[in-house]
Amino acid sequence: MRAANAVVLTYALLALILIPVYPHFVSPNELTRWVLAAAIVEERTIEVSRPAALLGPRFEDLAERDGRLYSNKAPGLAFLSLPGYVAARPFAGPPSSGSIRMTANAMRVAGATIPLLLLAILFIRLGDRLGIGERRIAIVVFVLLFATPLFAYGLLLFSHAVVAAALFGGWALLFARERAPRTEWTAGVLLAVAVASEYPAAVPVAVIVVALAIAREWRTLLRLVAGAAPIAAALMVYQHLAFGSAFRLSPLYDRLPEYRELGRSGLFGLEFPSPSIALRLLFDPGRGLLVFAPVVLLAIPALVHARRALSPIAFRTMLAIPAVLFVVYASYPNWHGGWAAGPRYLTACLPFLVFPLLFRDGAVWESLLSGWSAAAIALTALVFPFVPNAFPFPWMTLSIPLLADGLIAPNVFHLMARPVAIAIPLALVVLAAALALRRRTLAAAAGLALVLALGLTGSRLASEPLLRLQRAYIADVYFEQHGALEQAGPPPSLLRRREMERMLPPASWPF
Repeated sequence: MRAANAVVLTYALLALILIPVYPHFVSPNELTRWVLAAAIVEERTIEVSRPAALLGPRFEDLAERDGRLYSNKAPGLAFLSLPGYVAARPFAGPPSSGSIRMTANAMRVAGATIPLLLLAILFIRLGDRLGIGERRIAIVVFVLLFATPLFAYGLLLFSHAVVAAALFGGWALLFARERAPRTEWTAGVLLAVAVASEYPAAVPVAVIVVALAIAREWRTLLRLVAGAAPIAAALMVYQHLAFGSAFRLSPLYDRLPEYRELGRSGLFGLEFPSPSIALRLLFDPGRGLLVFAPVVLLAIPALVHARRALSPIAFRTMLAIPAVLFVVYASYPNWHGGWAAGPRYLTACLPFLVFPLLFRDGAVWESLLSGWSAAAIALTALVFPFVPNAFPFPWMTLSIPLLADGLIAPNVFHLMARPVAIAIPLALVVLAAALALRRRTLAAAAGLALVLALGLTGSRLASEPLLRLQRAYIADVYFEQHGALEQAGPPPSLLRRREMERMLPPASWPF
C-alpha cells in the first residue's frame, strides 16, 4: 500500500507545515474550544470567563448562565484536543495574544488532523481486507483527503473531522469487518465521541442502534452501550455543571440572542426539512457540496458494486447515515454555517459517500472530477478557509485574488520567504494527486481547468463593491496588508471596526 500511505503522509506533512491561525481573526468556532481547554488547564474549571476576556467583548461562540460563561459547543472536541494544549503550553506560556497560535494549532493537530489521518488509515485497511487493489485504494484515499471538504476541516479546530472519523469508524467496526467483543466496545466509544463532539450526531447513531435492534443483535447492543456509557456519563456531568441539568444543551444558553432563539425554536433549532435548503446544500455556488466536490456523485454508480461486497445491514446503514444527516441539516435555517469552506455541516457524511468508490473504478470521469474537487477545495482552504457568505465560487472570487497578491495561509515557510510559503503547500497537493492518479494526472489537470472556467462566472462578480470591500478588509486585517482597505473606498464605520479588530489576538504573523 505504498502509494496510499504516501498520500496520507503528504497530507500529514501539509498539516504540519500549516499554522492556519490568522492575525486578529478571532475564529469563533475554533477559539471557543481553546477557551475551554485554557480554563481547564489553567484554572481547573469549565467556566471560561477569564480566557474569553482575551478575545474581546464581541466574541460570539459562548453560552451564558447565571452570569457565567461557557463554550456554546458540545465539549467533546475540546477534551479530545486537550493533550495538544498541554503539550504546547510549556513552550507557548500562559494564555495571551502571543500564545494562542501555538496552543490552538497544537489542539487542531490533536483533535482534527490526527483523527482524519486515522480515518484514512482505516480506509486503507478496509480496502486491503476487502481485496481492493493497491492503486484503487490510493485513488480513493486521495479523494477522501484532498478532494472533499475533509481537506479543510482536518486543518482547522472544528469538530467535523473528528465526527466524520468517529461515525465512520464506529460503523466500520460494526459492519465492515469481523466483529469481536473488543471491536463492538470500541465502536461504542467512537459513536459516543461523535455525539459528545456534535449533538446532531445522535441521529445517525440512533440509525445504527435501530438497525442492530431490528436484527436482534442484543449482545452487540449491550457492548455498544457499555463502550459509550463512560463518555455519555462524562457529557452529562459536564452539562449538569455548566447548565444545571444533564439534559440541557448549550444552544439553549447561547450568548447571542438570535442564536439563543434559534436554539429554542423547533427541536434545538431544527425545523421541518426545507427543499430550498436541501438544494442549496448541494448546489449553492458558495457552499454547495456538488459545487465543491462533484466527485462524490460517482458514489451513485458505485453503490451497485458496494451492495454485492457488503452485508445487507452494512449496506443499508451506509446509505441511511448520510441520508439522515442530510435531512437534519436541510431542516436547519442556519444551514450555511457562517464563514466556512463548503457545506461544513455535511462533512460527517463524506466518508460514507467516498467509501463506495473503493468498489468501482470511475476511470477518466473520476480523475476529471477529482481534479475539479481538489482544486476548488485546496485553493479555498489554503488561502482563507473562513469564506464569508457573500462569495460565490470562492476559489475564484476570494482565494485567487488574494493569492495573486502573494497571500496564503500562515505556514512555517513564511519564516523563510513568501514565494516558498506559497509554492510548498500547493506543490504538496499536486504531489498527492500525482502519487495517487499517476497516468490519470492529465485528466485531473483538465478538471482543474474546468473548475477555473466555472469560477470565471463568479470572477466577474469579484469586482462588485461588496466583495471587493470584504476581500480588502480580509487582506488588510487578517493578512496585515495595511492600506489595502483604503484602496476599496471603505465607509468610516468599517475603518473603525478595523482599528478595533487590529487590537485583538492572535498576534501578528510574518506574511
